[in-house]
Amino acid sequence: MNRIRASVAAAIAVACLVTGNVVAHADPDAVAEAKAELDRIHQEASAIDQQIIEAHEAADAATAKLKTLSADLKAQETKVAALASQLGDAAVLQMHTDHVSLAAQLLTTTDAEAFLSGLGAMQAEVDRSNAGVQRFQLDQAKLTALRADAKDAEAELAKQAKAKEELAKEYDAKEATAQAVFDRLSAEEQARLAELEAQRLAEAEAAQAAAEARTDRDRPSRDGSSEKAEEKDDAPVETGSSDRAQAAVKYALSKVGSRYVWGTSGESTFDCSGLTSWAYRKVGINITRSSRGQWSSVGKRVSKSELRPGDLVFYYSPVSHVGLYIGGGKIVDAANPRRGVRVTSLDSMPFTGARRVVG
Repeated sequence: MNRIRASVAAAIAVACLVTGNVVAHADPDAVAEAKAELDRIHQEASAIDQQIIEAHEAADAATAKLKTLSADLKAQETKVAALASQLGDAAVLQMHTDHVSLAAQLLTTTDAEAFLSGLGAMQAEVDRSNAGVQRFQLDQAKLTALRADAKDAEAELAKQAKAKEELAKEYDAKEATAQAVFDRLSAEEQARLAELEAQRLAEAEAAQAAAEARTDRDRPSRDGSSEKAEEKDDAPVETGSSDRAQAAVKYALSKVGSRYVWGTSGESTFDCSGLTSWAYRKVGINITRSSRGQWSSVGKRVSKSELRPGDLVFYYSPVSHVGLYIGGGKIVDAANPRRGVRVTSLDSMPFTGARRVVG
């Protein structure tokens, strides 16, 4: 869908050259329908993007598990081989010969005390032999179980690799569909769509400036004054929970205008959960990578009326999109390939819920 973003950018340039009469001839219904259809396709693509991320995470987990199992399997094979050597035919034959010899001595002795002592020794030898066999059987069973687990991990890895391949094809199909929607518009309609996009970008920049000013104003400096924080990515971050949330907002806002690329989480391109996880990673907080994972496990639930800057906000059902609340009824999010990282209204999409990462 990056081709659409490039097409829109080119259309914006064209829109600056065409006259108002030409743009005015654009069919408003066609433009509105195309915009709605593109938004729907991008939402569906976002859901596929999150599934790809989850498949990546599952594959990574399977890879890590397989690595651990491989090491355990090698150690267990060595252990079982050593036990098998100890319990080899020669050792078993020797134990059997010793038992027969000792039994013969017991049957021919007339000394009751010697008989009892020999009987105890024979039982101890039998016990040792049985214990060795039992150890071997237990370790052999463990080896069999490890081999089965490793086989399962290999199957899971293959399954996730296939899932990623199929999901990538689905995503590409959505890209082609979105491009077709854009291409069927006339030049005037594409210019009008670009004009609307330019207006949205101008509004987003104004909202971003207001949000940054509010963030700087609300965060006190160490000496009690309110001074503007550094905007560089390597700027020091305050340790308080609210300060860290505000800093995460500032990091996310610094990426407004960056491109949306599925499966990425910085430094120059992002998908929706990639932006939120990157912003919090910059302040020393690691959160799960997918929007559904963030919705189900990160921080604590908060209501819409309780929102604070830095809260994660989620959209659609099932959840397939996430952004970062910045205050003033606005969010920053990596929207889609057509819009990239932007500032938009909290209610610009169907709101599902919110979670507070810190505080």
